Amino acid sequence: MPRIPFDLEARRPYLVPPFTDAEYDRRLAGVRREMARDGLDALCVYGNAGAPSAVTYLTNFTPAFGSAFVVVGGDGRVTVATDSVLHGEPMHSMIWACRVADVRVALGPVYGGATDEVGRLAADAVPAGARVGIAGTAALPHPLYAALASRLPSLRAADHVLAAVRAVKSDEEIAKMREAGRIADEAMAAALRACDVGVEETAVAAAAVHRLHALGAREAFATCVVGGTQAGLKHGVPRQRPLRDGEMVFIDLGASRDGYLSDLSRCTVVGRAPADALALLGVSRELYEAGLPEIRPGATINAVSRALLAVVAGTRYEPYYCAGGFGHGIGTAVLEVPGLYAGNTTELRPRMAVAYEPMVVVEGLGTGVIEDTLLVTETGYERLTHAPIVTWSA
Repeated sequence: MPRIPFDLEARRPYLVPPFTDAEYDRRLAGVRREMARDGLDALCVYGNAGAPSAVTYLTNFTPAFGSAFVVVGGDGRVTVATDSVLHGEPMHSMIWACRVADVRVALGPVYGGATDEVGRLAADAVPAGARVGIAGTAALPHPLYAALASRLPSLRAADHVLAAVRAVKSDEEIAKMREAGRIADEAMAAALRACDVGVEETAVAAAAVHRLHALGAREAFATCVVGGTQAGLKHGVPRQRPLRDGEMVFIDLGASRDGYLSDLSRCTVVGRAPADALALLGVSRELYEAGLPEIRPGATINAVSRALLAVVAGTRYEPYYCAGGFGHGIGTAVLEVPGLYAGNTTELRPRMAVAYEPMVVVEGLGTGVIEDTLLVTETGYERLTHAPIVTWSA
């Protein structure tokens, strides 16, 4: 039995959510609306430390480890069940941040509890005979799924229910994403200032991360700075390796502001730029600019793809162009719907946010990509990141 009370009144002095009550109510109302369309009486939303965003989105509670379920009932009830509990004391585990009154805790296997106990607690919060959906299935461990399924015979996958609500951002969410974009711009500027011959990749990354924290944000994901031949593989981990004259550098970073993210990439050359690097950077700019006019309400993602393909078709870069993925939705998670890829007939809608990053990746040379976080507006798009497009000199 916890020594420290964790009922809502005990939590209230510490509970300062980054959004208004009206915003959280809007999210829950949206989930219930989508549940009704799907014929569901309840939705179990799963999250853990590796994928916490859905739980945070609905409750302001972020599991630091272990698991958490949010059970949303069509009748207005909301329950949180979690084994993200340190030392058997929920208030030591940031449960004080949870705005939901009904919180049920399990010790979890680290402290001697059953592996599936949190799943049983979540199932117990669902009314008997309810038609139940489950969201967060990609991260859900089998023992917890089995605990739910054995008690909830109508359980079915319903990730699309929550995804539909999260895809369209509110004014409060957009404001946070604008802040995240502004902070990422400053972090990118710090990284580019640090890029020089002889400077280690880790030092460049550190300059960016320091700026993020100094401005009140956190990393949206691990900051990437890679130079040389590894830049021709795009993503990588910064190394204690000095940058060399004439090599390409790929920088990818993002800011998290109250859980809302930005995603920003730029490529550059350290020192003297060779002709092949300048040509790759030039085509990356052509790609970026070619797709932007198609980012507008009612346009399909495939229409954007066609505009991009037209740039590289028949050129030496066509084999290296990544048609299978030129961006992704973004919000409280780095990867949200919609995915930006050739053949996707999803229509863009106002208030969708995407990380737009058409790229050509040439092994042994480098990456040519310009990535910005964009908001789809009523008439087109708004850039939420504004770092300079051209980071190199001829």
